[in-house]
Amino acid sequence: MAVTVSDIIAIMKEAGINPEIVSGLKLDVPLFRQGLDSIDLPVIAVATEKKYGVDLSDADAAKLKTINEFVLFLNQKLK
Repeated sequence: MAVTVSDIIAIMKEAGINPEIVSGLKLDVPLFRQGLDSIDLPVIAVATEKKYGVDLSDADAAKLKTINEFVLFLNQKLK
């Protein structure tokens, strides 16, 4: 099963990220430039690890700047 943008958005909502920010996110714009902060990204990374059972190292997480990058990364990991 492929991970979709909707899956990542759902993870963000479940992780408690501000719904107003999540509802307006653009897929290819860095999340930091859209209102997420340095606490939100680790929360998203941990929630992603739990949901999909993947290891998301700090180095990997630091490379994931956009929603589309999260989707691509997860789909590669889950092959």
